[in-house]
Amino acid sequence: MKIKTLIFTGIILLAIFLRFYKLGVNPPALDWDEASLGYNAYSLLKTGKDEFGRSWPISIRSFEDYKPALYTYLTIPSIYFLGLNEFSVRLPSALFGVLTVVCTYFLTKELFMKKEKLTLLCTFFLAISPWHLQFSRVAFESNIAVFFVVAGLACFFKGLNKSIWLVASSILLAISFYAYHSPRLVVPLIMFGYAVYYRHILWEKRIAVFMAIVLASILLIPFVREVFGEGRARLASVTVLTPQGTLDESIKLLETDIKYNDSWGKLLHNRRIIYFFEVAKGYLNHFNLDFLFLTGDAPDRHHARDMGMLYIWEAPFILVGILFLLKSKHRERFPVIWWYLIAPTASAITTGTPHAVRALLYLPTYQIFTALGMLATYSYLKSFMYQRIGNFIKVSVFVVIMINAIFYLDSYYTHTPIESAKDWLYGYKEAVMEIRKYEESVSKIIFTYAYDQPHVFVLFYDQIDPTYYQKQVEGVTVMRAERSFGKFEFRRIDLVKDSQLSNVLFVGTPNEIPEGEAGIVKNILFPDGSVAFRIVKR
Repeated sequence: MKIKTLIFTGIILLAIFLRFYKLGVNPPALDWDEASLGYNAYSLLKTGKDEFGRSWPISIRSFEDYKPALYTYLTIPSIYFLGLNEFSVRLPSALFGVLTVVCTYFLTKELFMKKEKLTLLCTFFLAISPWHLQFSRVAFESNIAVFFVVAGLACFFKGLNKSIWLVASSILLAISFYAYHSPRLVVPLIMFGYAVYYRHILWEKRIAVFMAIVLASILLIPFVREVFGEGRARLASVTVLTPQGTLDESIKLLETDIKYNDSWGKLLHNRRIIYFFEVAKGYLNHFNLDFLFLTGDAPDRHHARDMGMLYIWEAPFILVGILFLLKSKHRERFPVIWWYLIAPTASAITTGTPHAVRALLYLPTYQIFTALGMLATYSYLKSFMYQRIGNFIKVSVFVVIMINAIFYLDSYYTHTPIESAKDWLYGYKEAVMEIRKYEESVSKIIFTYAYDQPHVFVLFYDQIDPTYYQKQVEGVTVMRAERSFGKFEFRRIDLVKDSQLSNVLFVGTPNEIPEGEAGIVKNILFPDGSVAFRIVKR
C-alpha cells in the first residue's frame, strides 16, 4: 500500500472518530430544530405525513419556517433502526460530514492537477476543521447541503475532462436545493461564473451540458413550485430585503427630505440604496476576524466556547494562500477565488450576520487557502535556509497546530457542554422525563414558553403518536407562543394569575417560579448548577 493511501485512510478514520465520538451526548442537548427534524422524520416513518398531516412534503412546516425536507427524509432510516433519539437524529449529519471530507480529496485532486501534498493537506484540514466539525455533529440541514455542493463541484471539474461527470454534477447540485436554503442562491452564482470561465471547454461538451441542464431542470420542478408558495415564508422571515425594520428609519428621513425638497437626501435615503448598504454590510461581516478566528457568531450553538470558526493558526496561512493564488496563473485560481467570494452571498441578504450556518458553503475554500499558504511558506523558507532550520520550522508549526487543536477539543468536550448548555436548550429532556412521573395524577400540565418551542421536545421525548398529534392540529391556527394538545398547555406562566388553578403541574423558569414557592417537586439544573426549570405540583 502506498504511503499516500495510508495517509488518506488515516485522515478519513480521524474524520470518522471526530464526528462520531460521543455524538449522542455532545452537544449536551438537542436544540428545537434538531427535535423538529427528528419528530417529523418519525411522523413520516409512521404515517407518511409530517406533524401537520402533509404527505411527503418538499419542505417541513415545523415552526412556520418551512425547512427543506431532505434532512428529514435522510433521518428516517436511522430512526427506523435505532429509534427516536439524539444519536439517530444526528447520524445523517455525521455520516455526510465524513463523506464531505472524502469528496474534498477528489475535488482538490481535480482542481490542482493531482498535487498530492496539497490535496492531502486540504482533506486533513477539513477533517479537523472546528467549523465543519461543529455542524457535522448536529442535525443541521446546511451540513448536508455542503456535501452535495462539494460533491457536485468535484464532478463538475472532473466533467471538464470526461463529459459524463457533468451530468452527475447537475444531479448533485440540483439535490442541494432540497437540502438547505443557501445553495439556492450560491450554487447558481457559482455555476454562472464557471460557465463563463470555462465556456470554451463547455461548448466542446455542449451535448453533455445540454443533458445536464435538462436533467437539473426536471429535478428542480418541485422546488420551483414550492418557491412561489410555502418556500417564501422562510425568506420573508429572515431577509433584510423587507420594508419592516429595514426601512423604518429611511422612511422617516425620506419624509423630511421631501418636506425640505432635499434632492440628495431623497437619493441617499431611497430604499434601493438602503437595501444595497444592508446587503453589503451583511456580506462584509463575514470577513470579520473576530467571527473567523476568535469568537464565532452570536449563538454558542454554532461554535465551541472561546473559539472562532477557524483555528487561529490558520490566519497567516490563509492570507499567504490567497495572495499566492491571486498571483498564480494556473487555471485553479479563478474557481477557488470565485467560490470564496460567492459563498456568503445567501447569508448576506439575511439578518443576524455574520451567520456560521448560512455561510457554511465557504468550506472547503478556507482549507484550500490554508494548505496553499502552508506549502508556499515552507517552499519559500526552504529555498534559503539550512535543512536543520527547515525541520525546526516544520516541528514548530506542528506543535502550534497541536496546541490549538488540544485547546479546541478541551473547549468542545469539557467547557462547551457546561458553559453553553443554555444555548443548547439543556433541560427540556430532563423536564419531560420528570413530567412522566406526575402526568397521570394531574389534569393539566402548563409548560413555559420562555425558552421557546417546548411542545416539540414533548413530542420528541414522549414519542407522541403522530396520528394523534396530526388530528390535534388539523384545521387549527397554530399560534407560536400558545399551543396545546392533550393535557399539555404551552404558554408563559404567571403564578399570580394562575393561582386559582388546581390539580396542575407547572414547568417554569426560575423567573416565573421563584425559589421557595410552595409545591416545588423538582429543580431541573443546568450542568453548571443553575436552575433551568422548576416543576410545581398544585
